[in-house]
Amino acid sequence: MPQRRFRTRINTRCYLGGKSRSVGLLFMLAASTLSGWARTRLSPESHLQYTDMAVLASRERRADFSCQVTSDKPGLGFDLRFHSDYHVTIPIKVLGDVGGWLQVVIRVTPAANREEPVYLVHRFSIPDVPLGTKGNGVLSGGFDLGLGRYQVDWMMRDGRGRVCSSHWELEAKLRGGQQDLPLTLAPNMVAERVEGPFGEEPPVEKAAAEPLHVKILLNLSPLKPLQSILRPIDRAVLLSILRSITREPGVSRLTLVAFNLREQRIIYRQEDDDKIDFAALDQAAQSPTAGTINYRLLQDPRSETHFVTKLLTDQLGARTSSPDAIIIVGPKVTLEKKVPLEPLKEGGSAPCPIFYLNYNPNPLEEPWRDTIGSALKAYKGAVAYNILMPRDLGAAMRDMLSRIGKRPISEDAISSLLGATDRAPPNNKRSRIPPRRGPSQVINVRQRWAVLTRCERKNVTVAFHNFL
Repeated sequence: MPQRRFRTRINTRCYLGGKSRSVGLLFMLAASTLSGWARTRLSPESHLQYTDMAVLASRERRADFSCQVTSDKPGLGFDLRFHSDYHVTIPIKVLGDVGGWLQVVIRVTPAANREEPVYLVHRFSIPDVPLGTKGNGVLSGGFDLGLGRYQVDWMMRDGRGRVCSSHWELEAKLRGGQQDLPLTLAPNMVAERVEGPFGEEPPVEKAAAEPLHVKILLNLSPLKPLQSILRPIDRAVLLSILRSITREPGVSRLTLVAFNLREQRIIYRQEDDDKIDFAALDQAAQSPTAGTINYRLLQDPRSETHFVTKLLTDQLGARTSSPDAIIIVGPKVTLEKKVPLEPLKEGGSAPCPIFYLNYNPNPLEEPWRDTIGSALKAYKGAVAYNILMPRDLGAAMRDMLSRIGKRPISEDAISSLLGATDRAPPNNKRSRIPPRRGPSQVINVRQRWAVLTRCERKNVTVAFHNFL
């Protein structure tokens, strides 16, 4: 089983002058995790003891050893699925006598489908605790949910056979005005939490009539100039947004370009794949050179704007490959100098919609457009979204999916796709309507149609009605 490390805080309370003071001590618990959920049909009989099943079914709280269990209400995350966490408080002296390990078994039963409960199993290896250590250890875990009501039956067994159990109910629901957000987990579904920001995604079957190829530009730059690397909390949000895109059922092919504006380099690139390699992205983002910059670049005061210009021209320009959509994901990062728009306009624009998911944790301090947001003025039709809360991301994803299927016709795209000889003079008032073509030209256009991408087909759909 894969090894995972949990940071656990021990709170030792000292009483001074009638007031309590909390002193935090940290130690690491190495945990082996075995998990499964209804999709994989984890068999409880083959993995759990009969006594464990009996404890879960009894619905009576047990406390053979001292433990206190609390649970959080399900909250919507930036990966557009609900997260439910539990916390277990155990005295340190009890941890020293558990026999070296603790096993947590959770049964989550959707109220709408009580015949198919989901079982999650976690096994924790407990290190030796120094004698005389006082305080409490807190273990936390959780799982993901789709919309719906659930019954949670939770138990923990130690190496000596003692049991602690608890039972509670959960409801994952959206607030008013959010009912149509494109969530990434179906109603009444339970899934194991992905391990860490760069944890690998479990395999997911996607059956879409018209699968989409999406190019993602991921900005991993720190928000502030004096920060050398991206803060872990900001990085976790950006990677959750990335997961929400990759989990979209209609997205089957992905191209990823990760970059850092302050380092002025592309960190990681993955071309036309069916899933993101998060392990490789993690290795590239946390390389020994992370947070550094080539000193030669510092000699040019406009090196940052040169990098942005080249990056956007290469990735958003007319010469780039044509996916069905290009999505830029990144925090609000403002460089000292503005990026000139003319070079970007000269490079043209990809014949696909361009979207910018701009995460801004401090909208009051940074209410204006950042460097990339300002540069996108050079691309007609590019849409930017300010993301502060998960509901903002959900609304942006809903709008993006709608726009991908309802794009306006680009005259330049039609002209380039149908051939320069068919282009009407720029001053012709009827230039928006392609002229009718003869039979041979119709055949030629139909041959071209067979090799166009889905995005390009949408560009010329209306034009076909005028001459076919």
